[in-house]
Amino acid sequence: MTKKNDLSFKNRMSNQNKKRYRNKWEKGAPFIEKQININSYMAGIITGFTMGEGSFYLSIKKSKTHNTGYFIQPTFGINLKLDDYAILEQIRDILCCGTIYKYKNTAMYRVTNISDIVERVIPFFDQYPLINIKKDDYNLFKIIVYKCAMGEGKTIEGIQKLNSIRGFMNLGKSNREVQKY
Repeated sequence: MTKKNDLSFKNRMSNQNKKRYRNKWEKGAPFIEKQININSYMAGIITGFTMGEGSFYLSIKKSKTHNTGYFIQPTFGINLKLDDYAILEQIRDILCCGTIYKYKNTAMYRVTNISDIVERVIPFFDQYPLINIKKDDYNLFKIIVYKCAMGEGKTIEGIQKLNSIRGFMNLGKSNREVQKY
């Protein structure tokens, strides 16, 4: 083996042994709650549309490329009629994150990037809280997001924990009352 090939082999081996971090929080960076500066009218619009047409959820999909065999994706979204596309553009511009998709007669705003959720979505809803039943889903979503950011979705046990938390989301009031007992 030549010296050049030997170095290449060492580099490949050292890269394989390095711990792969999904984000800065897995490296130990603290979660910092940032203050969001927007006018209260627009904050009310975002909170209101979220209470009516928004959702917080965790997708767990089979994957051939992930070590666990599953792909984990926390998502915040708002669905409106296509006629209201401009409202979703305003929401995206205010939160400075997310993507808007068109599907048939629906416009769908989605934030899936974990950094955007931690640094923009969570601080927004902590500062301008939901006041309906959806606040329970938000609180569970926040726990899931922080666990994902810390790398819990990288093991089967972690995915099982996340899935069990997910099981309590989006149940509706009557089902939540049953779960308490």
